[in-house]
Amino acid sequence: MSRADAENRPADARAPIRRGGMTLRATTPDDCSFVVEVERHPDNARHVEQWSEAQHRAALTLPGTRHWIIEHRGTPIGYVVLEDTDDPNGSVLLRRIAIISKGRGHGRNAVLLAAHDCFEVLGCHRLWLNVARDNRRAFNLYRRLGFVEEGVARESVRKGDRFLSMHVLSMLDREYRAAHQL
Repeated sequence: MSRADAENRPADARAPIRRGGMTLRATTPDDCSFVVEVERHPDNARHVEQWSEAQHRAALTLPGTRHWIIEHRGTPIGYVVLEDTDDPNGSVLLRRIAIISKGRGHGRNAVLLAAHDCFEVLGCHRLWLNVARDNRRAFNLYRRLGFVEEGVARESVRKGDRFLSMHVLSMLDREYRAAHQL
């Protein structure tokens, strides 16, 4: 996305994004305690980097960062953080996504809403992410949605006293449009 494109983006670029009963809405400072609860949920803590409420509040105002609450039928069930939304190459990082109600298709729908935000609202060219090699559930979901594995970032994330290797996956705008337009 060019700087001119970013400057010409509509003022309501943070308007909620809806699909069926799922909504992405901008995270508020009051939501940050919920976000931390989601991160620390037993189903997520192993795979999601842990931030404090203060770190999440700070992320709400960082240029190039979009912090969303995921709601299902009006009830918060998770969150999404996108980074580098102002990248001049149009390459946006899905920094993290976490949901508390697994196995109901909410993760799939939330990823598609985040992709819609990237490709249809922001006009980005590439959405990419890292996923831990032992997080097969997430890896398989991303692959089913059309993300392509680019490789492995070897021992790129410190977790306690060890380093984890991460799969690097991405989806291009044309791949998204071919398979997933809302």
